[in-house]
Amino acid sequence: MKELLLNYVEEIGKNVGFWERDEQSRGSEIGSGNIRGLATMANNADCYEEFKLFIEYKTAKGNGWDRNFAKGKKFGDLILEYMDNIYKKCDNDDEEALKSISKFFGYLYWKRYSLEKTLERRR
Repeated sequence: MKELLLNYVEEIGKNVGFWERDEQSRGSEIGSGNIRGLATMANNADCYEEFKLFIEYKTAKGNGWDRNFAKGKKFGDLILEYMDNIYKKCDNDDEEALKSISKFFGYLYWKRYSLEKTLERRR
C-alpha cells in the first residue's frame, strides 16, 4: 500500500506547472497546510463516504480544488479517483482505507511543502 500511495504522490508532484500556477494565484492555492489538515480529517472521519463527501464539497467550493490539473480533470476529481482506488485496495474497509488515505495526504503534504520551498527559492 505504501508504494501505491507514494506513486500517487509522485504523479501529482510531477505536474510542476499546476503547482507553479497555484503559487501565482494567491488566495486560491492549495497550500501544504490545507493538505496537512486533510490527513488529520481523514484519520478522524467516521466512514469513507463522509470524507469523500467533504472532498467533493471542497472541489465544488473551489479554492484551487476545481482547477484543471491534467487532461481536463479537476484537481479534486483526481484526488477522489485516488481515494476510490485506495478504498478498493483496502477491500472497502472504512477504517483501513481512512488510515491509508490519511497517509496519502501526509505524503502529499511533504511533497507540497517541498514544492513550495523550491518555488520560493526560484523567486
